[in-house]
Amino acid sequence: MSTRGDDAPIRSADRVLRILDVVGARPDGMTAGELAEELELSTATTYRLLGTLVGHDYLVRTASARYILGRAVDDLGRAVRAQLVVTPEVRGVLAAMRDSARAPAYLTVFRGDDIAIAHVADSPAHPRIGQLHVGFAEAAHVTAFGKIMLAERDDAALTRYLDRHGAARLTPGSVTSEARLRAQLDDVRAQQVAVEVEEYMPHLACIAAPVRSRTGRTIGAVSLSTTADDFTSRAHELEKAVRRGAWHVSSGMPV
Repeated sequence: MSTRGDDAPIRSADRVLRILDVVGARPDGMTAGELAEELELSTATTYRLLGTLVGHDYLVRTASARYILGRAVDDLGRAVRAQLVVTPEVRGVLAAMRDSARAPAYLTVFRGDDIAIAHVADSPAHPRIGQLHVGFAEAAHVTAFGKIMLAERDDAALTRYLDRHGAARLTPGSVTSEARLRAQLDDVRAQQVAVEVEEYMPHLACIAAPVRSRTGRTIGAVSLSTTADDFTSRAHELEKAVRRGAWHVSSGMPV
């Protein structure tokens, strides 16, 4: 039988996580008073929770009495990236894709219900899209690799993903309608390739193909990005490169 005392640690943990979320969303940080008002907490409770977070380096109190994220949060971010292990063989495949296709190559994988970029093979001659780096990926509904991976989800999982992340309009070409997105995903399942042109960023395009486990389940995607004009002029070449790369990566995946 649960008591209020049993619930107290859970309630405190929830409040701590909410503080980290709110502070992390504010580049200039927040004062204790702003946090108390935002989260509807008493001043005493707010200072107690802030003291715990500062003590463990998850937050730092600046000279202007604002709280910002601390070193421990950065350590967690590095730990996440370190866990996205990519074998040398897979790295080699992506580097070869980049060189043959003359475009940066990406590998994305599932992290629970989320999608993460596990590796980027770029170079000074073929730079990555600036917003894409190793770690959790957002806006899956408007990226080619995201469409590949969302197409693997059943209706309930897709609804859960959209409820959590939404479908924001990033460009005039972004697909934000759930009905249109589901129709796109039906096409992706049929063709086993996904394309987006100027949905994620103006003047850019991306093409992706699924990475499969030994049992045939989609566990990730490989993709290539380029300019929209370049994609139009050599779409078939890029499709061949990404399908071939996906097959080789699938062969080299450890699961």
